[in-house]
Amino acid sequence: MMNQHYICRGKKPYQQYQFRCIIPKDLEVRFSTREFRVSLRSSLYSHSKIISTNLHNISQHLFREFRQGKMKDITLEDVKNILRIEVRKSLLYIHHYEYGTNVYDEDKLNESLSKIDNEEEKIKDGLKKNNYKETIELIGNEIDKILITQNLEPNKNNIEYKGLVRRWIDLKLIRQNWKRDLLTDSGKTDEDFRNEIDEKWKLGLFGEEYNKEGVVKKFEDYEEPITPEVKSKSGSPSPLFSKVYPNHLEEMKRNRRRQDTIGETEGTYQELIELIGDKPVGDYTNVDGRDYRNKLSKLPKNRKRVKKYKNKTLKEILSMNIPVGDRITVDTQMKLTSRMTSLWNYLIDEYPEYVDVNVFKKKSLGKSRRKRKDKKESFTEDDLHIIFHHKNYLPYIFENPFSKIKYPYYWIPILGCLTGCRLEEISMMRTKDIIKINGVWVYRIVEEGEYGEEETKVKNPYSERDIPLHSVLVDTLGFIKYVNHIKKLGKERVFYELPKIKNKYQKYVGRFFNDRYLKKIGLKDTGRSVSFHSMRHSVETHLTNQNVNPRMIDGLQGHSQKGIGGSVYMKGVKPEVLMKECVDKIDWGIDWENLKVDWKQRIQP
Repeated sequence: MMNQHYICRGKKPYQQYQFRCIIPKDLEVRFSTREFRVSLRSSLYSHSKIISTNLHNISQHLFREFRQGKMKDITLEDVKNILRIEVRKSLLYIHHYEYGTNVYDEDKLNESLSKIDNEEEKIKDGLKKNNYKETIELIGNEIDKILITQNLEPNKNNIEYKGLVRRWIDLKLIRQNWKRDLLTDSGKTDEDFRNEIDEKWKLGLFGEEYNKEGVVKKFEDYEEPITPEVKSKSGSPSPLFSKVYPNHLEEMKRNRRRQDTIGETEGTYQELIELIGDKPVGDYTNVDGRDYRNKLSKLPKNRKRVKKYKNKTLKEILSMNIPVGDRITVDTQMKLTSRMTSLWNYLIDEYPEYVDVNVFKKKSLGKSRRKRKDKKESFTEDDLHIIFHHKNYLPYIFENPFSKIKYPYYWIPILGCLTGCRLEEISMMRTKDIIKINGVWVYRIVEEGEYGEEETKVKNPYSERDIPLHSVLVDTLGFIKYVNHIKKLGKERVFYELPKIKNKYQKYVGRFFNDRYLKKIGLKDTGRSVSFHSMRHSVETHLTNQNVNPRMIDGLQGHSQKGIGGSVYMKGVKPEVLMKECVDKIDWGIDWENLKVDWKQRIQP
């Protein structure tokens, strides 16, 4: 795995950074978790970055040792304790560095000692004068910061607060002595410092360090790699792109983005390195953005599956003469560029000292996108009459000897034109999702299952909804009886014949309807941009022309609610109201009676 800085931080002010360790997938069951965190005991990002690098390397070493059977008895708590020891060790090293103990510079040493003496003298003078107010001002906001991180309200008039101040002053003096000892190379360590504190107040907070025999190695055996920062063209340190983009992927995981989306995004970032190069993030320019778009436009479609491309690097592919008709579409180019734009927006927020311009953002892209979307067409009522004419529809589905899938091809387009649902929303339908509410049969669309392995998934929060089923489905075509029959067969999914491909069920239906059936009946020969999704547009247009409340339409189709209180309003709408005011008004004038089939004889247990 690539060396990464797994750093996270709470939202509270002055919160210390934490190391976030991701358990490898093959070890998740062994350690009974997917991740854990260890405090880095620092609020400084520069310190935390160095320490987290060490922790990542050590944790990966421990996981490798475990796989090889060398640490078969190690527990999760063992791993945490090892990393905690490393944190303390790394902090000590940083202290040595900051206070000059690793530099043989007498002037610097004397300067540091003088600073410590002055701070100590000011604190002692304040105590001699019995002036706690002055002393509190000297130690700044340190106590308040600690209290805030513990969700405590600083109250300087409180007795406990004054007691804390006294102890904090004592601690400061002990710490000053410790710093002095470090600088004069007395041989004292951070453990001596801890023990002195423990002895003074009899706290009993520090037990023996973890050293389980046969599990923990001496840390002298571990290397202490410190990743050097790369200088950007401007002279400021700037991390490499390859070191930064994993942080964005981690943020996507925290935001519960789908695993397939994260995987595709990671592939896009790796391709940028192949196309443009792995540079410090501060060194990418608008020229790189333009170069990236130009190279994307010359890449072929399906290059990972087509034999003549799949074993070649992107550089090798770009050296080939790819026909224009074989290249990736404009929509695909926009999708890939959009991922880079999103990443650079993240970099601007997280690394403003290095990145202040989104070099992949092209103003014309948004206009182009909107223009293309506007070109997507709805089906006309005449189109739908052709699609669902029984002499076209039934023979093409049930008399095709080359297709074993029948009923998903039959039901799903019908459901699409009577509900306005997305293709995947219908394809993933389960028998338990068809329920009766207040006398109305509805299809309940909800997202269920573990993250990355969803039983069902939705596009956005608004997509979770109850869709009343049209009377044509229930009374004329017998869809509820069909679902009950599938349930009796012991099937969980209504369209169980559809395989799951790339975490979706829609592929076969889309190929049947868009690529074969529409072409067969001549709707693809008109030069129009129509597909299964056109029915969704058709339903929206059809209901709009009948002056149906736009929020009712949005609620039916799972659109995000626009305007004040939109989402709240729609969540309170009863199925019977949505049925009466919206679904019942879907009327295409199609002869549905002629589309009835005797499915009981065709479907066998």
